[in-house]
Amino acid sequence: MDLMRVTLSVDIPGLGERIRKALDDSKKTPTEVAAASGMSLPNLYRIMSEDTKSVPRETLLRVGEVLEIDFETEIKTAITKEFAD
Repeated sequence: MDLMRVTLSVDIPGLGERIRKALDDSKKTPTEVAAASGMSLPNLYRIMSEDTKSVPRETLLRVGEVLEIDFETEIKTAITKEFAD
């Protein structure tokens, strides 16, 4: 049996700025964060400047892990709120 993936989309206001602030507060360089998150440096910059309109959940969780931000809880809260509205 083939499985079908269902993709949900939620808004997390100020996401790019929060990532940028966490990066500034950390002792890590943007290059280190991008590499540890498994993405290119330009992609990290696009996320922080919010030039991209979507970020895969897995990518966001990896960035959060590197910068010690709990995006999993935030994603779940946003999904819950989306379905409550």
